[in-house]
Amino acid sequence: MKSRLLIPLACLLLLLASTPASAASSAGEPLSQAEAMRRLSFMIGAWAGTGWTILPSGARQEFLQTEWIRYQAGDLVISVEGQGRDKADPRTIVDSALAVINYNDVTGKYRWEAFSRGFVTTVEPVVGDHRFEWSLQTPTFTTRYTLTFTDTAWHEIGETSVDGGQSWRQNFQMDLRRLY
Repeated sequence: MKSRLLIPLACLLLLLASTPASAASSAGEPLSQAEAMRRLSFMIGAWAGTGWTILPSGARQEFLQTEWIRYQAGDLVISVEGQGRDKADPRTIVDSALAVINYNDVTGKYRWEAFSRGFVTTVEPVVGDHRFEWSLQTPTFTTRYTLTFTDTAWHEIGETSVDGGQSWRQNFQMDLRRLY
């Protein structure tokens, strides 16, 4: 009789052990996913400031930048909407981008999906304490963007490596202040 009870009990324990620990809270929201997204709360807000980039021609272009970062979809997705305007002629939009950040509680990884100039970039960013980094690899170069935040400031640099990450050359910088 004991062995008959042990088999179903073992099956039940195995089933419970294979269920993600983040199951659901009483509100039905995955706990680990919500907690992971809360780790990015330092990014939330409206931001504005200046920046520069090196164009493919080698010329340096300065721009005015505005970013709106907000929680979406029950706080389980973050949208990042940015618009850059030519510093010399603010009526001219030089970049317009949209990105989304989410967290997969099964894989335990964040995903950054960005849309800009007709391109889509999907990568796994590195998230730290008031830090966010994402990289894009092609067969010939790697570009990485490192964002650091304080309560009132966002500093971001972009760098490119053509030697597998042995050396980096900065080609982008942005310094923004929190509006709210």
